[in-house]
Amino acid sequence: MAVKKNNSGKGLRLLFFASMALLLVAGNLHAAGPNLEYFWLALLIPIGIVAIAYMASYAFNSPALRAVLQDELLQILATGAVALTLVGTQAVVDEYVVATLNAANATATGITGAMDAAAVKINTLEQAAAGRLNNMEEVSSILGQEASRGVYCNFMGVGFSLNNCSPFNAYRGSLTAAAFSTTVALADTYAQGFILSLARAYSFSILIPLGLLLRCFKASRSAGGGLIAIGFGFYTVYPAVILATDNLLHGAAMPPSAAIPLVGKCDPRDPSVSSALSEFTSYGSQLTDYNLIYGISYQVMVRVLFLSVLNLIITLTFIRTFARMIGSDIDVSSLARIS
Repeated sequence: MAVKKNNSGKGLRLLFFASMALLLVAGNLHAAGPNLEYFWLALLIPIGIVAIAYMASYAFNSPALRAVLQDELLQILATGAVALTLVGTQAVVDEYVVATLNAANATATGITGAMDAAAVKINTLEQAAAGRLNNMEEVSSILGQEASRGVYCNFMGVGFSLNNCSPFNAYRGSLTAAAFSTTVALADTYAQGFILSLARAYSFSILIPLGLLLRCFKASRSAGGGLIAIGFGFYTVYPAVILATDNLLHGAAMPPSAAIPLVGKCDPRDPSVSSALSEFTSYGSQLTDYNLIYGISYQVMVRVLFLSVLNLIITLTFIRTFARMIGSDIDVSSLARIS
């Protein structure tokens, strides 16, 4: 009987210790910010359920259940430690990003952390891609207008046409292909902005709190770890990766991206074929200028398309690794192929 009372007192002390520890954790999480208002519920609900079950184990004289519940208490404490780690890491990342931007005198209005800075970065890329697409559309439209210029002559019932400007249409095919790639890049920036907005709205308010709640119980521990990893990955890691890869790629030495030059006026009444050929080849030399092509290709293909895929792959890799660390194993290979 003495041993039984000793075990009972030990279990009650463990329950009391777990309750007090999680109350402190919950208080700190609740005070950390508006995005974390559900964290304390995610931790207090499991401790309440375990406490009720622990008392019921005495009512029904089930010592085996108490042993299981003590293990669950340890997992709840571990989940509280995971929650504190997530909040602390997020605070450190936000503080570092803001301090870096302040040191570089590049802080925009309203930037309070990595999520805001990444949103500003994506918005900058979106504006650049949209401006590039508008430039291509304008050049293609003017090329079509100039290429359609012609002269029709009629002498005593015999007519003929002069279409010395029509060769300019040859450049429109390449511009169409370039505009298609730029459209894909622009859509990619929209997708990245949408992912950031979803992460801002739901990661620390739904996904991570629900994951913490599920992780406290053995039956749902794997699903909870997956939700925690997904929420934290897209809210904290994804914005940080966007900022890091873009800055590491070129820093402050990004290649200039000049506008595509407009074609000059074409005179369809000029009968000289050599003059029309000279204008055609001269404009072609402007379009194929190395600096112009390099700037456009870098901006569209590398800075937007390639980096978006790389950022998503890095984030998904982190999600899988972190989920495995906290007791879950999710397969992100199909998502990586989509990216």
